[in-house]
Amino acid sequence: MRKPRWPFSGPPPRALSQARYRLGAAPAPRPQRPAFPWRRIGWAVGGSSAALALATGGAWLVRGDTLRVRDVQVLGAQIVDARMIATAADAGGESLLTLDAGAVAARVQALPGVASARVRRDWPRGVVVDVTEQQGWGYWQAAGVRTVIDERGHVLRTARPPADGAPTIYELGATAPLGAGREADADAVAVVSRLSTDGSLARLRVKAERFEFQRTRGVVVRVAAGPSAVFGDARDYEYKVAAWAAMLERVRAGTLVANEIDLRFGRELVVR
Repeated sequence: MRKPRWPFSGPPPRALSQARYRLGAAPAPRPQRPAFPWRRIGWAVGGSSAALALATGGAWLVRGDTLRVRDVQVLGAQIVDARMIATAADAGGESLLTLDAGAVAARVQALPGVASARVRRDWPRGVVVDVTEQQGWGYWQAAGVRTVIDERGHVLRTARPPADGAPTIYELGATAPLGAGREADADAVAVVSRLSTDGSLARLRVKAERFEFQRTRGVVVRVAAGPSAVFGDARDYEYKVAAWAAMLERVRAGTLVANEIDLRFGRELVVR
């Protein structure tokens, strides 16, 4: 059996056919020393130093005198002594960083004549106390004594006086003035306040000479040159004003004679 002939010219590449490849042994790598974490240590030391500096500085600001209250400014005081307000605030020497503004305001609001108070920091060494004082709405006269009251009927011993022309409600049959726990009738005050401010009296073309109050009748409006009106309480206010207007038209037309119009009983109007 003959060997197959090499189809190309020249001898067959014997060296290639018999080549062998040997893998050389690579030199072992040199052992590496672990890198020392200088960067992380630096960051840790720097952070600790900064935290320590902040803590030390914060403690110095809180305990030191740099941000302590040395000046108390009072705004809005007309009838209440400003020095009394500053004393009641009791904020001198307090740190502005830890000052309890709500507690300071509460102490000021406890003073007679103060309705509310707001406290704000005035950096770096002061506070501002802005007060709203009690404001008188009108007067309540009982047992010959006239007392200042607010719009809810509360007695005001210390307050800004009512405006010029403020109404006075005369309580008939009272044996003692207001005070010592006795307040004005809040509903009566609401009726008189609404009649005095909503323009009803002007539309009715009447001038109220005085407002009276009796426990059994409520509010009575005494009118100049016309019949008085027993208004009672604040219920059905709009209806009472409309009924009063209708009755006044009849009086002015001469078809009705009346000294007093009682509006307390709904559709059953009483004329006296």
